[in-house]
Amino acid sequence: MNSMYRGSTARNVSSEITLVLRVKRFRPKPELERRRPSSPFAAVSTKSATSPVLSATSSSSSSSPFPSVSSSSTPHSSSSPFASNGAHARRTRRGHRWTQEYTLCVAPTDTLLDCLLEITRTIDPTLAFRYACGHGMCGSDAVSVNGTPTLLCTTTVAQIIDQQHAEQHRLTAGGTEDSDGFRRTTSSTSSAEPISVVPHSSMSLSSPTASGSSSMPPKSKRTGLGTGTEPDASQDAADPDMPLVVTLSPLPGFAVQRDLIVDIEPMFEQISRLKPALQADGALATTTDGKVNMLEYIQHPEELARYELLSNCIACGVCEGSCPIYSGGEAFIGPAALIAAARFINDSRDLTAQSRLDAIDTADGVAACQSVRACGRQCPRGIDVGEEMWQLITAVNERRNDTVHD
Repeated sequence: MNSMYRGSTARNVSSEITLVLRVKRFRPKPELERRRPSSPFAAVSTKSATSPVLSATSSSSSSSPFPSVSSSSTPHSSSSPFASNGAHARRTRRGHRWTQEYTLCVAPTDTLLDCLLEITRTIDPTLAFRYACGHGMCGSDAVSVNGTPTLLCTTTVAQIIDQQHAEQHRLTAGGTEDSDGFRRTTSSTSSAEPISVVPHSSMSLSSPTASGSSSMPPKSKRTGLGTGTEPDASQDAADPDMPLVVTLSPLPGFAVQRDLIVDIEPMFEQISRLKPALQADGALATTTDGKVNMLEYIQHPEELARYELLSNCIACGVCEGSCPIYSGGEAFIGPAALIAAARFINDSRDLTAQSRLDAIDTADGVAACQSVRACGRQCPRGIDVGEEMWQLITAVNERRNDTVHD
């Protein structure tokens, strides 16, 4: 049973908070198969032939001097010159986009994943989002919360309130940069207003709002998806009767499939491109007493410390969504793939460190990194991704200098 629903009878009713989730939704249009008209001068694949005429054309045109044209090719299959030959074709799907609001009565300890699960169970079962908590795939529920990529299962309502109070205090003090040196691009007029969280005990979890009860709101309530500035979560806080507002949108940098679900295949393809597996010599190590150790490779603790934190990467895509350069892996292979490469480059047991540096020393590798260091701000595993990117750039530059001197 969901933790929000399970704790509703045990917790203090006065501690409940009225939460409004503004979800950026997307419903794709059905894809229609468009068959390219066959040409008598080009060879047609037998797989696409559906009639004896096409079969005869395919068999009789094998010696044609004209290039072969595949019926499955589409004008959208062209990719960036920086992408690998087997890169996943990233394409913006057409469909219906709108913003939908859901009102819930939650506790400060509830996570945003709890809230979404309660919405699908009691309000709107058509809301789509990805999660695999408790199923052996951690990190699959990454979305953008108030414009910041993070995980649904680790973000609680109390954390959002604390973040908004910290932002309010910073703006009141006249600061324009956060603790990491990043400036907000939104207007501070609405954010400077005091933040108020109103306990609300009369609203049940299953009571939808006027906009939440309909899965297809009118056109007047539609907003663009990822095309403008994210609404400030505290913009309605001036009125003490207004609830806490949180905006959820798909993870930036990835093609949206439906609602909060994005296509993460390009990220995994780029990780696989760098061969994230240990390449050891296979020699049997010996222990201190001279016996053969056939179970594991012997490694000193300081050698393990060089890559142990990198091995905790769960490939959630939060660093990819935070990176201003990455966009589906076309012009930049992405920080997730580079972290996978750094994990084995720093491993003393791996014998292919030089070839791994060759693989990332490309136009879409470390050369495309601009060292913004936004990729490590929200890493749920505590990896300083920006520092690791800088270490890789330093290693590649040192290798170039050694090659020139040799």
